[in-house]
Amino acid sequence: MNSNITLRQLRAFLAVVEHGSFTKAAAVLNITQSALTNSVKNLESELGLRLFDRTTRHVEPTAHGRQFATVARRFTEELERGMDDLRAHVDRQQGLVVVGATATMITSVLVPAIKEMAARFPGIRVRIIEILTAEAIERVRAGDMDLAFTTVALPDADFDATPVMRDAFHLVCPPDHPLATHAGPLTWDVFDNHPVVGMSGESGIRGILKEHAAGQIAVSGLSYEVSSVWGLIRMVRDGLGIAAVPGLVAQAMALEGIPAIRLAPPIHRTVSLITRAGRSPTPAAGTLVSAALAQLRHVQSDGIEIPVTEVQLADRGFSTG
Repeated sequence: MNSNITLRQLRAFLAVVEHGSFTKAAAVLNITQSALTNSVKNLESELGLRLFDRTTRHVEPTAHGRQFATVARRFTEELERGMDDLRAHVDRQQGLVVVGATATMITSVLVPAIKEMAARFPGIRVRIIEILTAEAIERVRAGDMDLAFTTVALPDADFDATPVMRDAFHLVCPPDHPLATHAGPLTWDVFDNHPVVGMSGESGIRGILKEHAAGQIAVSGLSYEVSSVWGLIRMVRDGLGIAAVPGLVAQAMALEGIPAIRLAPPIHRTVSLITRAGRSPTPAAGTLVSAALAQLRHVQSDGIEIPVTEVQLADRGFSTG
């Protein structure tokens, strides 16, 4: 279509086709008849075609006019549908958010956040991917994910990261273990005296512990390794060993009846919200982040800190209203 043709001209043309009169069409569009006439004349000039046969009593589209009406009607309807969809996205009535996170972040934070969000914005769809740290960063960098909640070892020019949670490591043990009633805190050398289970080498949890001399004790002599938090929970609950886990994981384990004892000196994990650098979040993504922040406030406790503020998220383009 000629780039000089405007939506105003198309609407004027279609109104005349529908009502068979310039006078009636102008009234429906709430514009002057001269303005309507000029719009149609300019459209005919751009197309190089006569679109109407005019008589004193009636206006009939020419053969070219009838053919062009089909094209114009389809184009304006598709454009209006697209605009309606865009407004719905802006109003947070719909949209798809793809988010990556660890298992406990999904169950403890994202699922309750989505439940809360769904009551207000049922048109927003969320695709959650349980993912390890390294893969989450790569998929955000590649644009396959809108955002991820994960640990970040080093700053990276390809993505923006904002810390949203900081939790301290705890020792967890079977309910009938000798350490279960210990008031704590326990020193890290306790892991030298008991069978230990832990996450596999690809896990961000294990990577954090290996960065600290004290934490290395908890991962240097593992009796059993597993790649998922839920596997780790089962191993501890079934008496295969003790483990060192971040506070949010310890909180989830407590729901399974697994005791948790603070460790000293403290080692912390920081979970960040990461997005691709230079990419503005969609309104739907902002809604999800706002709901997740509210849920993070609910899980905040001794050993789980929420350092992020609404102002910091707003600076990243996330509306928290």
